Amino acid sequence: MIKRISRFLGIQSGVVDSEKAVATIGGMLAIFCCYYTTIHLTGEQGSIAILPSMGASAVLLFAVPHGQLSTPWAFLVGNILSAIVGVTCASLIDVTFVAAGLAVALSILVMHLTRSLHPPGGATALAAVIGGPTIHELGYWYVITPTLINCTILFFAAMIFNNLFHWRRYPQSLMRYQSVGYHPDTRRIKMQHIHEAIKRSELVVDASDEQIKRVVDLADAIYHEELINEFVLELGTYYTNAKPGRQWAVRQVIDQRKHKDPLRYLVIYRIADGEKKGSTDSCTLQEFAEWANEKMRPKN
Repeated sequence: MIKRISRFLGIQSGVVDSEKAVATIGGMLAIFCCYYTTIHLTGEQGSIAILPSMGASAVLLFAVPHGQLSTPWAFLVGNILSAIVGVTCASLIDVTFVAAGLAVALSILVMHLTRSLHPPGGATALAAVIGGPTIHELGYWYVITPTLINCTILFFAAMIFNNLFHWRRYPQSLMRYQSVGYHPDTRRIKMQHIHEAIKRSELVVDASDEQIKRVVDLADAIYHEELINEFVLELGTYYTNAKPGRQWAVRQVIDQRKHKDPLRYLVIYRIADGEKKGSTDSCTLQEFAEWANEKMRPKN
């Protein structure tokens, strides 16, 4: 019941303490810089209007720097285009609540069309409408100051700060992943397969193809680790793959060459029944564990 409630609510997975600390400090430093700059460019009123969207952007750039909603294209283009949309709606529509609704709605549409979806962009567009006289007087200068200037400050702060730590990079395209020793099956899954799968699913996924591929590889590696840990090899024992028809086979373990690495741990077996009956062969412990479906006891 608790798992169902958790899944329904969408409770996020936890992260390591170091990641929490880095995101917190990075966001704090970035907003210090943005606030100091904005207060001098637009005054108190202007800073109140624009800083909330920059705060939201800071959450993405420092808490999820590898997310698709946090990429430089999404962050910069999403905010800039949303600012243009917001100023245009504020200029052409006198009724505030109508202008506000259209500004957010059109900014979402524009970001989708330009593949620059960045949630804080909606706040940037909204601030252009409800930011008060100080923001309205700026007109389209609002796109440059404070929006573009603040975006530039946040962008360079994110680049400098995130790249101080080896486990995170900004932009995420600079991240390089090491092999996790995954099973050969997942190596056949290429980036284009991941990309096409996301496209066919019609979902907005806040992760790059590379990140999803790494998660698939890690999940596969963990599965095979569990498979090896649970599998107990017994010399002289008969195992079957329990497959139907001509694929069915029985192997008897006759020897082993132990090694800490399952990929180098060799199992020598005799084919007791099935294709190539009577012959001997060998494979890795991992391959044998995957092949063996159950133990067998031959009839006397």
